[in-house]
Amino acid sequence: MTVPARPAATVVLVRPAASGDTKWETYLLRRSAQSPVLADLWVFPGGTVRADDLRPESQKLFPDGSAAAAHAALARKPGEPASTPEHSLGYYVTAARELFEEAGVFFSDVVAGPNDAAIGTEGLSQLRLDVERGSPFLEAARQLDARFSLEDFVYYAHWITPEALPQRFDTRFFLARVPAEQEATPSPYEMAEGIWIDVATALERARARELPLHFATLNHLRRLAPFEEIEQLFTFAAAKPVVPVMPTTRETDGRIVPFLPPELEGAW
Repeated sequence: MTVPARPAATVVLVRPAASGDTKWETYLLRRSAQSPVLADLWVFPGGTVRADDLRPESQKLFPDGSAAAAHAALARKPGEPASTPEHSLGYYVTAARELFEEAGVFFSDVVAGPNDAAIGTEGLSQLRLDVERGSPFLEAARQLDARFSLEDFVYYAHWITPEALPQRFDTRFFLARVPAEQEATPSPYEMAEGIWIDVATALERARARELPLHFATLNHLRRLAPFEEIEQLFTFAAAKPVVPVMPTTRETDGRIVPFLPPELEGAW
């Protein structure tokens, strides 16, 4: 029996590189070895869409008309949007929430934020922990007087876990630039560690088996590797066709292993 794929959002978070030959780097997180999902693997920030991400109150964190705009964005050909505009916007709410939970990054014009005495660093950390433990993201946003924008998240890919695997996700991928003066920090609740790394180094370390990357993470790094400048990267992400990708599987040493068939390599 095929397990249904759960809606999910993943964010490729990027920033200009601090030094060296590369122009940009991305943020990777190593999931806890005790995690029930992708244990001990390096991944981009992301997670499943929660019920409260779809609540009208949560969706009002984005400007009026955002549901229709999100639905149009996710409809980029040859792909299709979610079942309703509200479900399409739910992916954006999830993207914002997961960045806060897993990377400590808050994509918002925050009135009372990390540098505000009314909240403070400890207060923000507590809000983050509350959301990780299931408190609605809406409540944290209300305390921070926060509002969000679709423009912060550039939709660029749609991947679906193969039917042969026991844990399946229907994942929309977004590209986002870390807000100025914010520092990404790994979740102490879900993650073992986090690093900023350039793509070439990440792929080199993966080949050397020093950086165990999740299959989708590895392929997205390969897909984005040719773009040296951040602006080139975002131009590509905003305009490329969104081909829904469901990898094929084969059995290797008693394990079901995903792979991309030749016709999908570089075509998505």
